[in-house]
Amino acid sequence: MDTLPKAKFRTPEDVAPELGMTKTELRRYCRQSGFCTRLLGQDDIDKLVIWIREKSAKEDRWWEEPEKDPFA
Repeated sequence: MDTLPKAKFRTPEDVAPELGMTKTELRRYCRQSGFCTRLLGQDDIDKLVIWIREKSAKEDRWWEEPEKDPFA
């Protein structure tokens, strides 16, 4: 009987405390960045952290490059 290993993923509830944020914040960042809310591994988590840091850096310079309004 062949059994395939189950894909192991970590939910925002699992990862958020490690990153020092709430699960709601992490879900919002996942949605905004386009990352899946099922973070498959440390690599995905690292990419998301980089995205969050870049987003924060852009927010500090909002007068130079305003965020695009998706409803405009």
